Amino acid sequence: MAQADSHENHLILFLDRIEAMIANRTPLAEVLRAIAEAAEHCCAARGSLLAYLPPAQPPEYYGSAHVLPLGPVLLARLEKISLPAEGPNPSSPPIIELPLPEGDGPSVALTTPVYEGQILGRKPSLRAALAVFCEQAPAQEHLQVLRLLHHHLLIAIENRLLGQVVSESYTSTIRALASAIDARDPTTHRHSQAVTELSVALAEALGLSEEEVQTIRYAAILHDIGKIGISEAILFKPGPLTPQERAIVEAHPLVGASILSGIPYLEPLIPLILRHHERYDGTGYPDGLRYGDPRFPLGAQILAIADIFDAMTTERPYHRGLSIDEACSFLLQQAGKAFHPELVHVFVQMIRAHRSGKG
Repeated sequence: MAQADSHENHLILFLDRIEAMIANRTPLAEVLRAIAEAAEHCCAARGSLLAYLPPAQPPEYYGSAHVLPLGPVLLARLEKISLPAEGPNPSSPPIIELPLPEGDGPSVALTTPVYEGQILGRKPSLRAALAVFCEQAPAQEHLQVLRLLHHHLLIAIENRLLGQVVSESYTSTIRALASAIDARDPTTHRHSQAVTELSVALAEALGLSEEEVQTIRYAAILHDIGKIGISEAILFKPGPLTPQERAIVEAHPLVGASILSGIPYLEPLIPLILRHHERYDGTGYPDGLRYGDPRFPLGAQILAIADIFDAMTTERPYHRGLSIDEACSFLLQQAGKAFHPELVHVFVQMIRAHRSGKG
């Protein structure tokens, strides 16, 4: 009885860990590795193997090192199994016994396959398989463990696939909005592209997370979307702007934030776009925030530095393009004034290293 309780507690600990990993959006590879580990420990197996078939990519294998070479054999056997026309029932996953090569290794793989039809309502096709390797028929409790782990495996893969769908939709929206900007002025596309490349390079040099870099990338593409509402007479004016015209131009961060506010997936970009003309010392616009205010994110200063650098080094109707050295000198002069001093020094170092062929 005590042994059964210990086994159950062990299983609960594994399941709690896997559920926490899924909830915290842990990378899929780590979740799959944890599921394979749980299968081996909780099924009293000689080894475990989890095969995952990502769309349009080679299979990935997780589990016990001594059975990983059997991954292709396992998949080949499963591919030959006929599926019901309506596909497998997700609430009652099939558990299949597959004979495998004899010898020093295990002779039978008790396998629960995951089919794509179970996930997004598509035509069933093999997407993953979780197997434990045994020498004799497993106990009923081990079959139940496999069903529980199959359920968690299904959720983990479903989250990955749905995340890809959301990401593709998100990217399509970004591109559509960027195209709307480009239609106003072809030079804007070049500027947005340059600001994006510089912003991403600076974010990566600062060691920001992949998610933070991606947010900065999309915000950079759309940082001037608010200029859609500015008339061409003002936007392309070769001479100085009047106070009224300047007020219209300086409203573009607010207009951009307003445009994006109706698109839920783009809301993380709003603070960066809204604040990319605020200054470190609080003399910027639209609200004159000083850096350190919780409404003034680091990403906005990254955009600001990339934006001004590209603007200064590009020929415009109203000013000549500065050299890279002149632009870097200006940024260093403005460190602690318009721009975050640490970001300026990292950016200038990055530009100079790239120029000398070291970056």
